[in-house]
Amino acid sequence: MGFHCIACNSDKSINHTMQDAKVGDLISIACCQNCGLVQLKDVPNEMDLFEFYKSKYRVEYRKQDRPSPKHVYRAGAQAISRLKKIAPFIKENTKLLDIGSGGGEFTYLASRMGADAFGIDPSSGYLEFGKNHYSINVEPKQISQLEGTQLYQIVTMFHVLEHLPNPLKVIRKVHQILKVGGLFVIEVPNLESKATSPFNHFFKAHICYFTSLSLIGLLKDNFSVEYVENEDVIFLVCEKTNVKKFKKPSQYNPSAVSLANSRLKYKNLKEYILNGGLFKIFKKIPGTIKERYFSYGKEPKMILESFLRREDLANDNQA
Repeated sequence: MGFHCIACNSDKSINHTMQDAKVGDLISIACCQNCGLVQLKDVPNEMDLFEFYKSKYRVEYRKQDRPSPKHVYRAGAQAISRLKKIAPFIKENTKLLDIGSGGGEFTYLASRMGADAFGIDPSSGYLEFGKNHYSINVEPKQISQLEGTQLYQIVTMFHVLEHLPNPLKVIRKVHQILKVGGLFVIEVPNLESKATSPFNHFFKAHICYFTSLSLIGLLKDNFSVEYVENEDVIFLVCEKTNVKKFKKPSQYNPSAVSLANSRLKYKNLKEYILNGGLFKIFKKIPGTIKERYFSYGKEPKMILESFLRREDLANDNQA
């Protein structure tokens, strides 16, 4: 099957064969030589993907269909870190949608900070876990099933966009459901990172591999990028504008192409070691001890509440 860029429709690419970090299969990765997006060469269709994420993804990649206490702790720690970055924008009853809500930790913690938070996720096991343990408002939906316009003041999407076969279509939907001036908050794995393992980056479940330039290239016509973190992950905060172009990027973007080609060439073990990769295992030890202390034998809600107490972020009226 020939290459087709899911961002710009180009048929020009440089292809690479990588090993799936979870299951060991060889996968074909293509770098678009027009817009710089890196993607799976052969992209599955949306319905097959939805069924995969509904019942197989968590089991195949996490070996479980519901989060364990240690995974609740990890998800809670990530959620708190993300919420602290957008806390100034969360007022009482701020309407917030978390796309890819997983076990519901971010949705719950956002609601405890005062937001009117809602989550969607295709994983039935994780959704039921969130409903049962946190009493949160979550539903098993695809993004395409979201209805209405200008409903939300904040839409969050953490480690979701890389899994989707039509990122521009998703961005269009988010633009539709956000109020004017509303925020789109995105976090994705970072192909630019030199300090993340090259053996834990490529997965058949990831359709896209973003650099900051390729991601901003998809957003810039319809959102103003207000904040960027470009470290181990890419974290963006974008504001909805009134512009509604939604055209596939067609202009040649040499900077994005050069960056993506370079990252695929140099993202290897040598680079990882030179950027502190060997020391990462030792840096993780204190965190692992802390994780066990705060999660072992504790109920999920208690684990999340402990974060709120330590960070003093809770809106007491929402308890």
